[in-house]
Amino acid sequence: MILRRLGNKKVVAHKIIPYFPPHEIYIEPFFGAGGMFFNKPKAKYNIVNDLDSEVFNLFQVVSLRKNELEELFLQMPISEDLWRYWKVTKEEDPLRKALRFLFLSNYGYMGKPETLHFRASNTSKILYENLNKTHEFIFGCLFMNVDFRDMFKKISLRNDADKLRAFVYCDPPYLDTENNYESGFTHKDSEDLFKVLIESGYRFAMSEFDHPFILQQAKERGLNVHIIGEHKNLKNRRTEILVTNYKNHLSLFDN
Repeated sequence: MILRRLGNKKVVAHKIIPYFPPHEIYIEPFFGAGGMFFNKPKAKYNIVNDLDSEVFNLFQVVSLRKNELEELFLQMPISEDLWRYWKVTKEEDPLRKALRFLFLSNYGYMGKPETLHFRASNTSKILYENLNKTHEFIFGCLFMNVDFRDMFKKISLRNDADKLRAFVYCDPPYLDTENNYESGFTHKDSEDLFKVLIESGYRFAMSEFDHPFILQQAKERGLNVHIIGEHKNLKNRRTEILVTNYKNHLSLFDN
């Protein structure tokens, strides 16, 4: 809603949400730009997480200090000078750190802090209007800042009945694709994610491309794979899939 990030689920959220089971507790280990969170009906309780301190700080500031961020945003010049300065200069103050991240993410080509990019649409106006909407959605959510391997260890539900009311959606960095993560997601990371999700005991869904390694991992674990649609660009054509540990639609591995 206020971040431009590679892999943002905003465009395909409407295709994925129908696969989600009813739930009162929503858990998301890879929040990113919140493309799914901001486009689905908000659950009664929400626990979201992102290891990226820039993402975590931004949404903490939007949740708790939105008015101060708005005031700074309105004073911010959209200039090459500021772009060059913030490309090489990090901020320690949470407010200025959040503003820098918003600037580099929203005014950079494809959400990357490489080149200042002006679009025909009024980016500043849209971003300003979306700050209030983002605040309303994120306020009251529990936002964590840990590695996905540690997230579930830190979540304590009262009983097994609560676990049945919960649902986990994962949108990790896709294997062998360009993403916003410095080191990328490895085969070991993917294996660990499958392991963590299965051992958690929650119902879960995970977005990915139809990467042979992911399909093999899903098949070995008896999980369901659902076709969401095709992604096309000049370099390749990939199929978006959703891996789940529950059945509510025909999957690739159904007999």
